[in-house]
Amino acid sequence: MSSHFCKVGKIKPNVNKLMSIKEFERRISNFVEDINKVDYPKNFDGIAI
Repeated sequence: MSSHFCKVGKIKPNVNKLMSIKEFERRISNFVEDINKVDYPKNFDGIAI
């Protein structure tokens, strides 16, 4: 088998996409706050499939 397509040990993490724990916590808290602000209709019982 050729090692031409082998990526083991060759893939490096994208440092630009890494974020700190504080940034991650801030994003989650903002998301939860935004979800809590959603107004649902009074007859909303859930998703009907």
